[in-house]
Amino acid sequence: MSYIPPHLRNSTTTTTSSLTLDSVSDHISKLSHSASSNLHTKISSATSTWNSLPTLSNGSRRTSVAVTSPRTLAVPEVVFPQWSPSERVLRLNSQQIEDVRLRLNVEVTVASDSPPAPAPIESFEDMLLHPSIMKDITYHGYTRPTSIQAQAMTVALSGRDLLGCAQTGSGKTAAFAIPMIQHCLAQSPIWRGDGPLALVLAPTRELAQQIEKEVKCFSRSLECFRTAIVVGGTNIADQRSELRAGVDVIVATPGRFIDHLQQGNTSLSRISFIVLDEADRMLDMGFEPQIREVLHNLPKRHQTLLFSATMPVEIEILTQEYLTTPVQIKVGKVSSPTANVSQVLKKVSESEKIDCLLALLVEDASQAERSGHPFPLTVVFVERKTRCDEVAEALVAQGLQAAALHGGRSQSEREAALQDFRSGSNNILVATDVASRGLDVTGVAHVINLDLPKVFMAETC
Repeated sequence: MSYIPPHLRNSTTTTTSSLTLDSVSDHISKLSHSASSNLHTKISSATSTWNSLPTLSNGSRRTSVAVTSPRTLAVPEVVFPQWSPSERVLRLNSQQIEDVRLRLNVEVTVASDSPPAPAPIESFEDMLLHPSIMKDITYHGYTRPTSIQAQAMTVALSGRDLLGCAQTGSGKTAAFAIPMIQHCLAQSPIWRGDGPLALVLAPTRELAQQIEKEVKCFSRSLECFRTAIVVGGTNIADQRSELRAGVDVIVATPGRFIDHLQQGNTSLSRISFIVLDEADRMLDMGFEPQIREVLHNLPKRHQTLLFSATMPVEIEILTQEYLTTPVQIKVGKVSSPTANVSQVLKKVSESEKIDCLLALLVEDASQAERSGHPFPLTVVFVERKTRCDEVAEALVAQGLQAAALHGGRSQSEREAALQDFRSGSNNILVATDVASRGLDVTGVAHVINLDLPKVFMAETC
């Protein structure tokens, strides 16, 4: 159904699913050649799975759609292609499948009245993905799926709902991004004022930007595949123009996405694939009303993937209400620290914390200088924005290279802080919990919780 803001629901009487266009004349003028431009072509290099499905070439993904009235377009039927892996995977027996899961440290649970979960696949080639996606996987140097990818991708490709638990850095983003792109390619084309076909909700701007970047990585060979990033702290007018032009995938924070829905800049009417990433973190941040608002108004036929590092009662309730007999996937132990992390607890009084931190990091800097090694990348977590700035300034005053990252900084300042940290220009990042989940920074050696996390294990999962 089309999205109706809560304050208008009592006064509306329409029940027709439709998409409102910014301009109808463009579509009417194209009717004369819609028959020829809407021809479906087959990609000669496609695998057997994709050769059996009608697909549109890159140049014709936005070629025609039926006009049902001078001002609206009928919502096309959702397509859930019948996916099947390679014959080699199909020949695996139940014991072999369990052996693979044991080797990958993957635990899979399904309801007793549901069919078994698809087998994990340890080769991208055996997943029989769209040729363009395979081209981009190869281009970016991906050789073998990670544990979460091996199992979650097969579940998502099969069209089933999924509840996934995996630690940060496990390859979770690709595990949902690749099946999401493949799903979008099976749908009718997007027009101006149309879409999205898929939606990813994430708790923070930084994580949303990271996800969109990865979606673009796996869709770079698709000329007409468009994504949009919808987060706070950036120009809403630019986002409005991009959304109204029509996009295939939106990656968003919940609050800003609801803003655009209420302004009529986008619609839920064609969403058939939705991902809730770091769902427990979104609930911690108070986004549950916005998440429920979106899930409640989605079209009846859709697929939902929910990823969470922990499984609190709120996540279980959300899963029961909005996921349909999901396949549950756990990689490693839920809420447990990674195996290569050593943890140390040092008890100090509140008044001594900053002095103790300074002494620790100044000593690290001296050791690094004596050994000729660079200062180890270090993240310091604090509870409040003001404390974040205070600690960063104290570190800089001691001659250390530090930057602050918190929600009170502008989007450009936050991006610059992250970029400088990733590049090593600044080797200490002082942050609030906006950086506690999902951000991928290679080479972090130390994580210091100056204040105890609000949610236990939040900064180590």
